[in-house]
Amino acid sequence: MTDPELLFREVIDTHVEIERWFTGDAEPDHLAGLINRFSPEFRMISIQGMELRKESVGKLFERLHGKRPGLRIAVDEMQVAHVWPGGACVTYRETHVDASGDHTVRRSTVLLEISQDRSLLWRHLHETPVVTSA
Repeated sequence: MTDPELLFREVIDTHVEIERWFTGDAEPDHLAGLINRFSPEFRMISIQGMELRKESVGKLFERLHGKRPGLRIAVDEMQVAHVWPGGACVTYRETHVDASGDHTVRRSTVLLEISQDRSLLWRHLHETPVVTSA
C-alpha cells in the first residue's frame, strides 16, 4: 500500500460517514457499514485518553446518531508517516464545528491495515486535542 491518495481517501471518506452519522443525515441502517471500516482488533485512544474497542465505538455511535446537528468535520494536513506491506500509518488534523459553535481540533494518527479483500481497515486510532492559547 504505497499510494498516499488511497490512504488519504480512506481517512476523508470515513470522516464524511462519521459526520453524516452524527448529524443524522445517514439512515440508521448505515451504521453497520461505518463500523465495518474498523478491524475486529480496532482500538482507539480518545482525546479524553479513554481506550475504546470496536464494540464500544459501535455503542457510542448508536447513542450519537443525529445528536450533532450542523456538524462539519474537516480533515487536513494529512501525511503518510510509514508504509509496510500490510498497511500504513497516516497522521492528520481534524477540526469539528457544530451548529452551536462548538469547535474542537485534534491531531490524529491512524494505523490502516490491508484486509484479505484488499480494502483498508482502521486498526488503531490515537487522537490528541490541540489546545490553542488566547
